[in-house]
Amino acid sequence: MIHFIVATSSESRLIIKELKLKKIQPSSGFDFFYNDSFSMTITGLGKINSALGVAHTFFKFKGLSNNIWINIGLAGHEREKIGTLILVDKIYDYETQKSMYPFFVKNYKIKRLNCTCYSKPNFNYTNSLSDMESSGFFFSANKYSTKEIIHSLKIVSDNKFEKIDFNDTKSIERIFEKNFDQILDFVNDIKDLWERKFQKQNKIKIKIEKEIENLKYSFSEGMQLRNLLKIYYNSNYPKKIIEQNKSTKDNIYKIKKILKL
Repeated sequence: MIHFIVATSSESRLIIKELKLKKIQPSSGFDFFYNDSFSMTITGLGKINSALGVAHTFFKFKGLSNNIWINIGLAGHEREKIGTLILVDKIYDYETQKSMYPFFVKNYKIKRLNCTCYSKPNFNYTNSLSDMESSGFFFSANKYSTKEIIHSLKIVSDNKFEKIDFNDTKSIERIFEKNFDQILDFVNDIKDLWERKFQKQNKIKIKIEKEIENLKYSFSEGMQLRNLLKIYYNSNYPKKIIEQNKSTKDNIYKIKKILKL
């Protein structure tokens, strides 16, 4: 699944509309929208809210590792033109003075810049983007996924010469609409990468959990069983191996025998 994390409803509306996302009953102070392929979480402003929103989204949608995480939002910059779409290639947290680096497996057709994340609005513009969510988003998402499928896309909303009216939702929606096709192309590129690298592993994980859900086992037996089944299914054995009428120890012995371990 592809998880979008945004701070405000104005930043979410176009994506919700175009991807036909349905609202879930509000939970833990966050608004969730989803379909079979995408989710959208509106977290509220700030890096703490963004980090919490990522964690709640992870557990809301089955707690599966290595899904795609994309933070989309507005950002300021010293001189970049209003409405410019930027792909963040370094995140610097102003308060903690820590840097985080997304990983790029290819060159995307979007301008790349670094972003400094602040705990409050910043209008002392520099040659770095400035926002309030990116570091919290990345720090939290990296606990559940890998850096090549965790990214922040920012649309420039203000610079030292001009800014949009942040209270005018139509103005925000217009600059999102201008960049929507490019955003979607990027999302599809990341999705292609995920399908090649992670989809098989997620399917195997779901298959394993379903296969062992009725067995009784200790913590160590559970770990051993999952690891053996992961090797078994990654070795392209097609048939289910667990026998529900046998003990966990017997099943472990059987799998080891097949794998010659």
